[in-house]
Amino acid sequence: MNSHTVLLFGPLRDKFDSNTITIEMPENCSVEDVLNHIGIEQRILKTAVNGAIVPISTELVAPSEIAILPPVSGG
Repeated sequence: MNSHTVLLFGPLRDKFDSNTITIEMPENCSVEDVLNHIGIEQRILKTAVNGAIVPISTELVAPSEIAILPPVSGG
């Protein structure tokens, strides 16, 4: 098992009432597995692992920092 830190922004921070959560996941899980585990719809998100934007299919081979970036709106 690996311990991952998930960084939450915008409405996700409000949903979880925190800007970070730590979760334990099996080795070699994907970002998509993490999103499914914590119940986040992934179709309109950007994700970053250790500071680099990555697709949700990215495999997590070591403890990682995962940022979940919701869409930005404004005008």
